[in-house]
Amino acid sequence: MGDVSPLTLLAAGTEATIAGIRGDGGLQMRLSGMGLCPEARVTIRSANRGSVIVAAGPARYLLSRGTAAKVLVRVTQGAA
Repeated sequence: MGDVSPLTLLAAGTEATIAGIRGDGGLQMRLSGMGLCPEARVTIRSANRGSVIVAAGPARYLLSRGTAAKVLVRVTQGAA
C-alpha cells in the first residue's frame, strides 16, 4: 500500500492518507477532533522550517514541526 513516512517529509502539494499518529492519547484526541485521524486524506499546503499547513477537506490546519513529525502518512497513489 505504500511506505509510511512522517508528514514533515512531504513537499507542498502532496496528497496523502494518514496511517497513524505516534503520541499520547491527548495528542491523538486533539488531532482527531480536527479530522486528522487514521484513514483521513490530507494535502500539504505549505511546509517550511517551522511549521506545516495541511488541508483536510475544506479546513486548513497549522501544525508545529514536532506535531507534524508524529503524524505518519502514506502518499496517495499517483500524487507527486
